[in-house]
Amino acid sequence: MKGFPLLGVLSLAMAVAAGEATVDESAATHGLSEIVVSATRLPESGHQGPVPVGVITRAEMDQRMTRNLADLLKDMPGVTTAGGPRQAAAKPNVRGLGEGRVVMRIDGARQNFQTRHRGQSFVDPLLLEQVEVLRGPASTLHGSGAIGGVVNVRTMDADSFLGEDERFGGRLTSAYEDNERGRFGAVTVAGRNEQAGVLASVSRQKADDFKDGSGNRVDVTGHDGLSWLLKGHWDAAEATRVTLAYMDHEDDSRSFATADRPVGTLIDRVTSQRTTTLHLTHDPLDRDWLDADVTFYHSDLKLDEQAVEVVNRQVNRLETFGLDAFNRSEFELASTRHQLVYGVEFYRDEQEGFENGVPRLQFANSRQDTFGAFLQDRIELSDRFAMTLGLRHDRTRQRAEREGTEKISSDSTSLLAQGSYALLPGLHAHLGYSEAFRAPNLRELYIGGQHFPGNTYLPNPDLKPETARNVELGLTHVRSDLIADGDRLRSRIAVFRNDVDDFINQVVDGVSNTTRFLNVAEARIEGVEFSIDYAHPRWRARVFGSRLRGDDRLADLPLESIPGDEVGLVGARRWLDGQLETGTRVIYTAAQNRVPIGPHNAPQTPSHTLVDLFASWLPTEAWRFDLRVDNLTDKSYRRHLSLINDPGRNVRLQVSWRGGA
Repeated sequence: MKGFPLLGVLSLAMAVAAGEATVDESAATHGLSEIVVSATRLPESGHQGPVPVGVITRAEMDQRMTRNLADLLKDMPGVTTAGGPRQAAAKPNVRGLGEGRVVMRIDGARQNFQTRHRGQSFVDPLLLEQVEVLRGPASTLHGSGAIGGVVNVRTMDADSFLGEDERFGGRLTSAYEDNERGRFGAVTVAGRNEQAGVLASVSRQKADDFKDGSGNRVDVTGHDGLSWLLKGHWDAAEATRVTLAYMDHEDDSRSFATADRPVGTLIDRVTSQRTTTLHLTHDPLDRDWLDADVTFYHSDLKLDEQAVEVVNRQVNRLETFGLDAFNRSEFELASTRHQLVYGVEFYRDEQEGFENGVPRLQFANSRQDTFGAFLQDRIELSDRFAMTLGLRHDRTRQRAEREGTEKISSDSTSLLAQGSYALLPGLHAHLGYSEAFRAPNLRELYIGGQHFPGNTYLPNPDLKPETARNVELGLTHVRSDLIADGDRLRSRIAVFRNDVDDFINQVVDGVSNTTRFLNVAEARIEGVEFSIDYAHPRWRARVFGSRLRGDDRLADLPLESIPGDEVGLVGARRWLDGQLETGTRVIYTAAQNRVPIGPHNAPQTPSHTLVDLFASWLPTEAWRFDLRVDNLTDKSYRRHLSLINDPGRNVRLQVSWRGGA
């Protein structure tokens, strides 16, 4: 804990006092509410399970006025974004791992787009109902890529949008931000009867370039996006529901070809992402052995980039077709209770790239087929002790259309073993071992052509999958009625070590003037993360933080992807019988000086402290007003793994009207 004394003190306090969930709107009067997560494939509480899962609900998205991925992930220990503040470049970083090492799903559909200097997935938070972030290796349930964790996104639907007795409802939302002259709005309508429901929502985001804390305009950070969602369900039988969803996002903005860099080739980029899912569930009440969940999906992400100053057009596209099917069974065997989850997953990635109408070697036309089968059993051995065992096997087949390239096959097996023990009522200890892998992606295997003038990409068909082995020890604690009727305390601390072998890096060779992807590292990431949430009838507080250390054990160098140590505090007070809430958020991020030195590595990052103020006023059931001042002190700063500064002081105002019948 050297250099981070506050985290050490809080960690000791947790060990004595000894889970995690953000406070939703109902918590304003009723304390911390129960939040059910689905990233673990078992409907369970998001705060007391053996796996750390952070959750942000629709109500907190409204209060934060979330506009992008960074807003969504801001208050979760061990979680940040990489690539900088441009929306075209942002991607999740969980426990120091990003660049395709975090699985992203939207309504169950995998978002597999992976290329440097670009983002991984694009979605407007105004269309979302809940975001879950599972921290730590999770390939036994989510397959390739889940080395750092999983970001599971769920869009709104008629049932979640409408009140318990409502048949029809609608909401209008309008917002403004002064720093970037941002204008935001959304319209949502939903209706349902006894058998079916439908929701339609459209949102618009338009903003100019923002200014950093020094008052300097940051070039091409503006954006202009239009998104819409259409989602309907039909209860085909008493236990069977069919849900069909289509989400469309398109952003037409000026940017740089390398969207995460401060300078570059100026382009007009059209980013389009379309996700279609067909979701079937069958859960008869009288059959504990049958609770089936099947998702068919299609994801289509396309980047169309037209150079401004020269005649050059590049188009990169990745389509993913997938099937995810599993069943949950509950039964008793030899006086033990079992919750069994078993299923299969198949998906196909088809990638194509063109430059001025000619196939583009830097994003080679290629295909990947992946099939996985998994089994996980949660066994309740007694009232105090439970364990979970899991196994998954994946087979990946890859090929490119370019003549002279090889077909590539790989197999991976992932294991899971976790145990939970109730030390005291509400206090649980968790110990677990989990494995994960990431198969080399199509670009890493088959890339070719020019990297930059004088340097050429070389394909590498000999790449091996990355593999991870994680050991984790944690405590969770839940307690109610501490100092007032209806109050609630939740806390979690986790300590882990994640060993990643055959880490894939892009290596630039200045001697041969070539670039290729190589298995060059044996990485070890160790860390501690904690969160403490308390909700009182009149106020609430949250303390969270993380400390991560990562090293390349072969080269004896620090990993560049590790964010700085961080600790945050959120406090809020309710007034006017709960109609008004005011609060502040303070986040301190320590300097990150433990980075490898080199022209192609991330630079060191100075420390910074951010102070935000917020207020939410709900004068009636129909109206909601939210006000925020982000970066109150107008601090000039940048996040680690970013080469450009983040916005300076930004005043946000949002007004929503909702009606229903």
